[in-house]
Amino acid sequence: MGRKSIYQTVYNRLRYQILSGEWPIGSPLPPERKLADEWGVSRNTIVRAYGDLEAEGLIFSKIGSGRYVQPVPPLPEGVRFQWRDQLSPYPSYMAELLSSFGKESAINFSLGDGGKHMLEISDFQKYVKQVAEKAESYYFLPINGHPQLREWAVSWMGFDQVTSPEQVVITSGSQEALQITTAVLAEPGDAIAVEMPTYFGALQLFQSLGIRIIPIPIDREGMNVDVLEGVLARYRPRFVYTVPTFQNPTGYTMSLARRQRLLELSEKYGFPIVEDDAYRHLQHGAEPPAPLKSMDRQGNVIYINTFSKILFPGLRLGWVAGSRSFIQLVTRRKELSITTNTLGQHALLSFLQDGCLPGHLERCRQLYRKQADVMGRFLDSLTPLGISFEPTAGGFYYWVSLPEGIQPKEILKESISGGVLFAPGDMFLARETDQPFIRLCYSYENSEQIEAGMEILTSILRTRKEMSA
Repeated sequence: MGRKSIYQTVYNRLRYQILSGEWPIGSPLPPERKLADEWGVSRNTIVRAYGDLEAEGLIFSKIGSGRYVQPVPPLPEGVRFQWRDQLSPYPSYMAELLSSFGKESAINFSLGDGGKHMLEISDFQKYVKQVAEKAESYYFLPINGHPQLREWAVSWMGFDQVTSPEQVVITSGSQEALQITTAVLAEPGDAIAVEMPTYFGALQLFQSLGIRIIPIPIDREGMNVDVLEGVLARYRPRFVYTVPTFQNPTGYTMSLARRQRLLELSEKYGFPIVEDDAYRHLQHGAEPPAPLKSMDRQGNVIYINTFSKILFPGLRLGWVAGSRSFIQLVTRRKELSITTNTLGQHALLSFLQDGCLPGHLERCRQLYRKQADVMGRFLDSLTPLGISFEPTAGGFYYWVSLPEGIQPKEILKESISGGVLFAPGDMFLARETDQPFIRLCYSYENSEQIEAGMEILTSILRTRKEMSA
């Protein structure tokens, strides 16, 4: 490996550890000589990488003390606002992935949705046709949603802390629920703590609202609450955002012990927790730990869920639940969009009242388990090449680490040419960086398409590995 390749590997590794929160904000970096010895590189390589990271604003130096991960930067004061400076677009991963759905020939492992085969086995179209013939389906419902649909949500959640439909607002999917929640809790320039990597739609939303992100690393047991506590000793984020069950993109589930500790920290430091629970009911076997909201003793947890993952993404219906005072603020914000898809709410309510959801969910679980097994067998066969991944217990995803020397974006270019789409791992960080991960979604395509797509991906990876040997 040449000097440039060694440096680039070191620089990218350091950058990923900072952006992923593995090295928390404000924490000291290892001394140059010590890190060089640990990583088996020259001290000059570490010095150069540290210098470039400092120039990028990711780390800073203290004379006589060493280098540290840059804390949440202060807002500039006294700077004249230039509106044209705000017109530079940031990457729109959502738009890019949605546009790929127009390519019917592509095998899609990228966007996290249930496949078209889910609609076919649900019989949901029947309910759409029924309510389409009723005049009430074309007029406004209350701003906070259909009263009976909110009552159903209260019953479905079964939380002691959410006992009234007045504690629920129906939204245009969980994305709107998160957007309104963020707007209520934080203002531009405020900081929030976010497990990293995380759902890219949430990251784009936070960035669009001018929210500063404090990354908290995640492992097989979920958010690292010890790192979070260290951050809380120095900063006061306006809230903590987590997808604790079958997390997007990793598929990890926060352990019961960490859930309890996160709630303890919330009570101690007085911050709210935004729990995004979209994948809870998509387990492949045993039930996951209880939702954070079900263990919430002080009303600090704001609970978000969606019908998009358990039914269909185009339905665009979800909900947010919390204390009455918080939900009143959400409702006032919701007034800006007047109401949520009336026809969809009526159709969904009829579907739910007929008791169709439990059977549909069980069929989904069986099908997704089968599809995950198909993809998992291909991934198992690739472990001798140096890839690594965790078995999935539910949700939609495999989080796959590629062998050293193989770049996800280079693989993605070849994969797209071969008709296969997937999501590179840096989509799930607050800033783009070279890193080894890709996310593969097994829910959208059927088993036959998964086999075909994984054969293409396997061939690309084997060829790349041979080239790098």
